Amino acid sequence: MNRMNLIILLDRLDQLIDSAPEIPLTGKALIDAEAALELVDKIRNAIPEEVKRAEWLASEKDRMLAESQEEAERMIREAEAYVAKMVSESELVRKAKEEALRILEEAENKARETQVGADQYADSVLAKLEEHLDRVQKVVRRGREELQRTTGQSVQ
Repeated sequence: MNRMNLIILLDRLDQLIDSAPEIPLTGKALIDAEAALELVDKIRNAIPEEVKRAEWLASEKDRMLAESQEEAERMIREAEAYVAKMVSESELVRKAKEEALRILEEAENKARETQVGADQYADSVLAKLEEHLDRVQKVVRRGREELQRTTGQSVQ
């Protein structure tokens, strides 16, 4: 048997009351008791079905709210993880840049030190060569002077 909607049954009861003939000067109406009792019985039978539907709707609403809350919390966790990853990656990038700058500065310092060392070494070699050349020049000068004394000639 198909249960009638509770609202429809209550509307029928309302119509039964509204359409009932009034007793003059009393403000009362004559209602078909059998029809009224039949509607009340149908309403009683419909109430459990309506209550079941209402309970199902309430539990469905609660379930959907819980799922939505769970989904929202999952999305928040994912967003927080993504932000943490981005922050971590940007921190890694920052540290990598700092390390690259430190290595570059260290390399530049070593290059300067190497250049200074090379310049000092070159100056030292040139100074020794100059000393050696001075001695050779002195030997050559003495040799020429000796040659001039023995030959009596001036050599340019």
